[in-house]
Amino acid sequence: MQKDLSQPPTVNPAAMYRAPECARLFGIGLSTWWNWTKTGRAQRGIKLGPKTTVWEGSYLLELKRELIAEAQC
Repeated sequence: MQKDLSQPPTVNPAAMYRAPECARLFGIGLSTWWNWTKTGRAQRGIKLGPKTTVWEGSYLLELKRELIAEAQC
């Protein structure tokens, strides 16, 4: 079964999201998401292991609100 890509992804504030999901939420590429974390546009995330980093859904929602407000100025 395929996901419906025409609908924006919903974010559960209590869930944790990996980098590909974060990039999809913001409509950017995975390398751009990692660049955002490197340059400080987004937080670095929480390391769960050597190859696993996650971000809290509540943080992603707040970041999205900030970016929208920034774009409207």
